[in-house]
Amino acid sequence: MTTIIAGSPASFSVTVQANGQPVPITGGVEARVFSMDGKQEFVPAFPAQGDASGAVAVELDDTQTGTLPAGDVMLVLSGGFGIKRFKLTVETLFEPTRTSLFIKDIIIEELRNDRLMAAAAGVLQDVVVSDDYLWDKIRAAESELSHTLRVPLVPTRFFPNQPTQEQIDALDGMAWAVEVGNDYDPTMWQGDKWGFIVTRERPIISIDDLVFRYPGGSFGVVNIPPQWINVDAKYGHVRIVPTTSVVYNGMAGAVMMAGVSGRIIPSMIQMTYTAGLTDVANTYPELLDAIKKKAVLKVVGDTFLPQSGSISADGLSQSLSADMGKYYEAIDHIINGPAGSNGGLMSKIHGIRMMVM
Repeated sequence: MTTIIAGSPASFSVTVQANGQPVPITGGVEARVFSMDGKQEFVPAFPAQGDASGAVAVELDDTQTGTLPAGDVMLVLSGGFGIKRFKLTVETLFEPTRTSLFIKDIIIEELRNDRLMAAAAGVLQDVVVSDDYLWDKIRAAESELSHTLRVPLVPTRFFPNQPTQEQIDALDGMAWAVEVGNDYDPTMWQGDKWGFIVTRERPIISIDDLVFRYPGGSFGVVNIPPQWINVDAKYGHVRIVPTTSVVYNGMAGAVMMAGVSGRIIPSMIQMTYTAGLTDVANTYPELLDAIKKKAVLKVVGDTFLPQSGSISADGLSQSLSADMGKYYEAIDHIINGPAGSNGGLMSKIHGIRMMVM
């Protein structure tokens, strides 16, 4: 994978292959640059130079790279060999390439200095691990632990419907997702429930809008005033406690009608809210440690421990395997706490887990 800087000239080469073997290039080669979905052309056709080894030299001037957005784009080559596609990563000069929690240049340097990585590198000195490969492992580890913990790792805005471009622009780069509304159930008002709702994502940072919207249009829209909304942010619990005597249009036509008829109404409760972890570096530093350890395990497991008799014979493979086991134990300890403790990040984020038989 090739990385280029937007707005700066770029010269690089890629190799055209078929079935894992280089394809000799004869005749002319045309290059284009598209979005990764292939729907938008950023750089129209321009000539590239191929040779008998299958290598194609590509040169982009500053005007051409200046049209490229930060992130991944697709280089498309066409010629006598057919069509071949390659991924390019575009960085901007002042905006670093990053995940939710890590800046690429900084975290890659930290991984290379990791004790287990250093030990593995000493065993297989001929193995070269690229920065892009390490970056892919960091991204995978971060995503995996986010799923394991069942929590957004950064503040994320959740919309009940596809947001408008204006709403997306207003987020100023904040992560967002679409989450279908909750079903309205008339029993949510019975006893002491007070319109009890549990959000799918937590901890809640803020509730920006809460609407009861009867399906099929604007009929029966009830905007719940902010002062009525009571939130237990950690557990995602929301209750609606009226604090004024104001009667809102549509209440009789929607909410009260549903209560009288005793029917569940699908996706009627539509909430726009922000949830996720904040200030992870200071509040959850052990999470960053777990992600880095997970990334190292992915690298070492993929690259540094091939089935090699010579390595196993001198005991180095066994030593690395033991070290990997310690990393797995450390990650589990961070996520779940000591064995049988019901602790760790799971408890810190979601509270103590229990089962009622």
